[in-house]
Amino acid sequence: MSDSSDDDSGTLAHTIQYGDDLPIDSTNDDDDDDDDDAQEGETFDTNLPTTHKYLGKLNTVSGYTLFDDGEVIELLAIHTKTLVFPGFTLPLVMNTELEQTTMDSFLKKCNIFVLVCADEMGSRLYKYGITMEVFESVSQNGTLYLKAKGRQRCKILPSKEIQHLGGRLQKVTVQILAEPSIKSPIACTQLLSLCSRRPYVFTNYNELLRNYKYRQYHLAQFPCPSWVYDRNEVCFYVKHMLHRLVHFYLKENIPVDPVTLSYWFIQNFQLCHEERLHLMKLDSALERLKTEITRQSQVFAMSKDGVQSNYCNPGGYVYETVTVVKAKNFNLVGNPSNEFSWFPGYWWTIMQCRLCQGHIGWKFASNHLQPRVFYGLAKSGLEIRILAKNESNDLD
Repeated sequence: MSDSSDDDSGTLAHTIQYGDDLPIDSTNDDDDDDDDDAQEGETFDTNLPTTHKYLGKLNTVSGYTLFDDGEVIELLAIHTKTLVFPGFTLPLVMNTELEQTTMDSFLKKCNIFVLVCADEMGSRLYKYGITMEVFESVSQNGTLYLKAKGRQRCKILPSKEIQHLGGRLQKVTVQILAEPSIKSPIACTQLLSLCSRRPYVFTNYNELLRNYKYRQYHLAQFPCPSWVYDRNEVCFYVKHMLHRLVHFYLKENIPVDPVTLSYWFIQNFQLCHEERLHLMKLDSALERLKTEITRQSQVFAMSKDGVQSNYCNPGGYVYETVTVVKAKNFNLVGNPSNEFSWFPGYWWTIMQCRLCQGHIGWKFASNHLQPRVFYGLAKSGLEIRILAKNESNDLD
């Protein structure tokens, strides 16, 4: 594990501030046996991280732009090391004159830009990206602060020239990718006289089960067993994923719409960068939902968006951050600070890997909020991998 930048962007703020309400737990040791959670305290509002209030007061930009499927358009592109999927927010800080001037000129024409990242090899732009619409922005003290919402998947056209504008900015030509409707595998196979009496398309799995006897009569004409066709119904995968995800996330925060759920899962579940890039290019929500859910103990949500969110530091670096209950094999560096805190009411302290001294995230602590302590791990400093069962048990 190593720090994700060459400068001081590994810190959440450049200036350390102190106060009388400094968190009690501020040692530089692992926090294996914290009993602070047993103390009474106000429950943290998980809506706060999604507002990114640490960016300050921003001006609202109105509009909701969706392009036609297949439309080809030339847009400004921002190259980052993070992925944001439709429906999720990206905070950005631009503190170089070149980036700020370029971004300002483009925003006067259109509030849409494309978020792109490096491909699997890290040597060039990945050919798929997400259109982002700016909904809040402000320019002050030579810095541009903005928030943008993911809208649609798109593909960079290889036949068009990519114009580098300096810094993280390029001008690219993209084609908007369609989100095809999902049909039942037995669609258009039922007799018209029975369509009105026994539907073959179901909006949820419970409805499918209530009509399963008649569904089996219908499936008897096909060579494969009925479960083969069940496993290609999108409602089956929605039911399967919701059943497993409620063990890790708040049920009310998990979407039930198949398309929204497919993006929510990719954004939140702990997949490696290459896996997420692969899932981005899949056209159908059904394909994106066909992913086996593995175990991820100690992960929990401090934001209504889920366990993983994007946050920006004053230097403009965007971190994909995973919140966890416990962490091991780290040292704390520096004193706690509450400046530019991503979680209002919490003080943060930098975490370094005990072995390689690389930056891996931040410890967050509060004297009056629950949980008292949690950890924000920067995915840029971690390697996500699937463990064998015996390895997983050794880590508990």
